[in-house]
Amino acid sequence: MRVRLEVVEGPEAGRFFEFNQADSFLVGRSPKAHFVLEPKADRQISRHHFLLDIRPPRCLLQDLNSKNGTYVNHRRIQRHQLEDLDEIRAGQTVLRIRILEGDGEPAPAPDLPVQIVGSLTSSERDPASPQGQLPIPPPASDVSFLCFGCDRDLSRWAQADGWAEELPDSRYLCPTCTAAQRSHNVGRKTIGNYRIIRELGRGGMGVVYKAVHEPTRRLCAVKEILPDAAADQKTLKLFDREIGVQSMVIHRNLARILERGREGDHLFFSVEYLEGGDAYRLAAEVFRGPLNPPLACRIICDILRGLQALHDNGFVHRDLKPRNLLLSRAYDDPGMSAKITDYGLAKSFEDAGNSMFDFTRVGDVAGSMMFMAPEQILDYRFVKPPSDVYSVGVSLYFLLTKKFTIDFPKPPSPGGGGRNQAPPQHPIHAMIEDPPIPILERRPNLAPDLAEVVDTAVLKDVDRRYGTATQFLAALESILATEEPV
Repeated sequence: MRVRLEVVEGPEAGRFFEFNQADSFLVGRSPKAHFVLEPKADRQISRHHFLLDIRPPRCLLQDLNSKNGTYVNHRRIQRHQLEDLDEIRAGQTVLRIRILEGDGEPAPAPDLPVQIVGSLTSSERDPASPQGQLPIPPPASDVSFLCFGCDRDLSRWAQADGWAEELPDSRYLCPTCTAAQRSHNVGRKTIGNYRIIRELGRGGMGVVYKAVHEPTRRLCAVKEILPDAAADQKTLKLFDREIGVQSMVIHRNLARILERGREGDHLFFSVEYLEGGDAYRLAAEVFRGPLNPPLACRIICDILRGLQALHDNGFVHRDLKPRNLLLSRAYDDPGMSAKITDYGLAKSFEDAGNSMFDFTRVGDVAGSMMFMAPEQILDYRFVKPPSDVYSVGVSLYFLLTKKFTIDFPKPPSPGGGGRNQAPPQHPIHAMIEDPPIPILERRPNLAPDLAEVVDTAVLKDVDRRYGTATQFLAALESILATEEPV
């Protein structure tokens, strides 16, 4: 699919812009906009007027709380999915969109080993047990893997796929303990070879379950892609391709993808189950406020090590935030390590026609957008590793303050303030323009050296902040080696 944007009226009439892949296109007075409309020529244009979000096969238009509004076919809109020949008016400027058919199919999936899993057959189950008899195991090894619930030795089953010793953070659960822990609120019992224990969460892309891989008794997190996010074969191919490629990147600080499969039209994959939860939950529910600096730095150092491995293999995450930073154990366990999850899925989600800038997805504005680097909007097609490094910096800032680097714009009060009231600042405007608040203003007792590192990591100017995860890690480690951060 190709998208052509033609300026048919206004001071810039005759210009056009073409897109042949996912992209973002900002229109307004700001010199940072992709299409700059000079205020002297058109006084009705706001600094950041609207954002065109191109996600084949969809084109989404988002008004950025402009003072004079954005119109599609003479109707004022806040958010609108565009169709071929729609006309967009902003001030005196009218743009016509052409959505042209083309080669929109994703590249073929790489030739990777894929296991399409299925349920255990009836011959492998014990009718007397609701969980089924354990399948005949392979020969035992010298390493013991015990049931996390009752200490039953499950070593022979844990070794069934040969990965047990490569997954030192994994837990195992026997059939009896699996049955005891299963929630009665979960509708389905299994997905593929996985027996579901309970739902861990759900979002715009899918549902996450805590489950037991029945052949090995390994606890896993199984992520099922919802039908709305996998509406057609193109989407399924994109997810399949990305999950397959990402499963090749193995590092202690990357949550490992274990298996992927399909049941009908449902795509799912399994990853390590990391019992410590995510870093956002740690701040919001465990500490109910900022983390102590040594713990926050320990988590972020692990994340930076995993991120460098991801970048070394040619991947950019695009959606790093505290909810995607998982802990292998409880935060006070000496063996705890932090790992990145969901790497590669943000790009697949967008390439499949979904928007990362969709403000209709409840909670995602503050949950994701405020951790994105400005260039992720301004230069979408060429997002590079420094954008991920910025997101980790904002995550550290959040863990140390439980606040964002900028004050999140508040919506207007009910009833408004009259016709002449200026529209509220749009979050995208704040992301691009507002300078970060120095962290010492949020947490005055923080060690100055640590504050300087954090402030450098969250600078909006990509040339002034840390360019690689290794640089950011070295700066943190130099502080941790010489002093205990307050």
